[in-house]
Parts: sequence; C-alpha cells; structure tokens
Amino acid sequence: MYKASDIAQIFEQIAPIESGISGDELGFIYGDLETPVTGLACIWNLHAQSIAAAVGQNVNMIVCHEGIWSREQTSNWYEGPGAHEIHANTVRKQLLDDNQLVVYRSHSNWDALRGDGVPDQAVSALGIEGLEVASEQKYFKVHRIPNEMSVDALSERVQEGLSFNACRVFGDRTKRIRKFAFLIGGFGENQFHMPQAARDMGAEAIIIGEMSEFIVIACLEMGLPVIEALHSVSEIPAIKRQAALLAEKLTDLPVHYIPSGALSYANPRPE
Repeated sequence: MYKASDIAQIFEQIAPIESGISGDELGFIYGDLETPVTGLACIWNLHAQSIAAAVGQNVNMIVCHEGIWSREQTSNWYEGPGAHEIHANTVRKQLLDDNQLVVYRSHSNWDALRGDGVPDQAVSALGIEGLEVASEQKYFKVHRIPNEMSVDALSERVQEGLSFNACRVFGDRTKRIRKFAFLIGGFGENQFHMPQAARDMGAEAIIIGEMSEFIVIACLEMGLPVIEALHSVSEIPAIKRQAALLAEKLTDLPVHYIPSGALSYANPRPE
C-alpha cells in the first residue's frame, strides 16, 4: 500500500516543486505524510462539499490546487470574525480531522507544467483546431487562430469548451481577431499588467478566469475585448488531467477527480 509520501514522490516526478514559484505553498499542508492511502482525489478547491464528496469515495489523501483556508481579515470597514471564528475554516478542519485526511498542495508547479498544466489544458479545452503559439511566457501564451473569428464566436467556444454558459464579454463583441491570450484562474484579478504584457506579445483579445473590473477597464483602454469565465472552470480541465495522469501511474489505487468550486454545489457528483 502506498503511503502519502510515496504518492508525493511520484507526483513530483511529473511536477517538481522547484518548477513552481519560490515561496508558494506547495507540498504537504495538512495531515500525516506517513498515512497509508486508501484512495486519492484531485480537487481544485477544498471546501465542505468537496471534502465530503471525497470522503464519500473512501479517499484519505487529497491533492488540491488552491489553499485550504479562508484568510483572516481585520478591516476598518466592518466587524467580522476572529481568526478562530471563521465558519468555513471551522467546518473544513472538522471534516479533515474527523476523517484523518492528508492534503498535498500543487499550485504554481501545476500552472508551470507544459502540456498537462493549467494554462495549456485551459486552451486545449476550447477545442479550436490548428492553434499555434505566437509567443509565450512561463505562465501564459498568446495563441494564433487559423482563421479570423469574432470575439463573440470565441466566447461561444469558451462556453462550450469549459461547459460554462455564463461567460461575460466586455468590449467589442464583433471585433475579428487572430490572436488571443487565456489568463487562467486569478490572473484577471491579481496580475495587474499581465493583459498589457499579452497585448505587447500580440494578443488582440483576452480570456480571463477571475475578474477585476479595474483590470478589465485597462484592457478596454488598450482596445482588448475581454471574455470572462470563472476562476474554477478555467483551471478544472487541468485538475481532471491531473487525476487521469495519476490514475495511469497508480493503477492499483482508486484515483478520483472531485468537482469543487461554486458550481459544484449544483452538480457535486464525483468522477
């Protein structure tokens, strides 16, 4: 039987910790790494519903992409809970402890992974044949479409490919483009000038996960229409791929992809 530490060694052959960003939270973040593993789950985000779904599959080790805890906040704008009173954290910790779960985090190292990592899997999910890489940085690329398409048509490909029918489009929907950049996850929320970097690399439109309106306004000032998806749906194709890769390597261990994120509360079925 595999121990959690054995699975970590196998995982890091695919996505070494050192390939991620220095200082990022990577590796074991909860539980006993010597735990014998009965089942493994790959989950985008750990919250009450996704943890419970994993437990229902006899899972006791989880590889997650996002962090476990809701951050403490001290603010002059409201009076809120103290560090030990945050409801989400109390519920999550209880579930983790009651079920003796081990949690291993893979974040920027899975974002950096070529082909199977988050940026490339997000673009692959769009199903656009004949895409070429026009230019790239480590965590995103500008892709060239074989034939011109409108921003509206690209939005339809995003919705279909990511199984998310609530994309929002800002800017000129009729603009016809040949090059776009997909800024996955929170890049449209917290990487303030990544869209400008993408524009300077040739992008004519931007797809983002999470949205800051201020970043979108900056895009529109540069003439870049923006298609907004959702943080989770832009990254989940790579979490599904992660589960598939681990299932191929751990043939004698049950490996599951578990839905997570806000949409999973409407569709919580594991795969």
